[in-house]
Amino acid sequence: MLKAHLFRIRPYEPRDLDAAARAANAACRQAYAYFGYNHPVSATRTRLTEALAEGQRCFVPEADGVVVGILTVKPAFIDRLFIAPDWQGFGFGTALIDFAKSLYPAGIELHCAQQNFGACRLYERHGFVPMIHLIYEPLGIGDVVYRWPGS
Repeated sequence: MLKAHLFRIRPYEPRDLDAAARAANAACRQAYAYFGYNHPVSATRTRLTEALAEGQRCFVPEADGVVVGILTVKPAFIDRLFIAPDWQGFGFGTALIDFAKSLYPAGIELHCAQQNFGACRLYERHGFVPMIHLIYEPLGIGDVVYRWPGS
């Protein structure tokens, strides 16, 4: 039986930067291992800081008082949704998707690496429809543009 966790999604606070960056970086290392993702946590921290500076809304999922991931959104677009690997499989990704949908009930879009099979399954399970497949050269990394059409 799985342990129950006290869980909430709350607005990001500056004190969350390190924990959110560590969670996102660990998720990226796992999800993007196929192309050798090996960026340091400091790079992830910088990207999160840049997202905030450009006006993205940022939220943190917290389990038992621990920041376990990050969600950043801009109008009708999920830019980042990451859950640390140790916390995946407990429904936190689903909770973040439902939360993002509640923010944008008319529909929301996101991009996901084609090779991130677990995330693609998660999004499709929650009603996101693949709209476009892109290839980023010179790496040849594929992206799927997903759209949830709204409620």
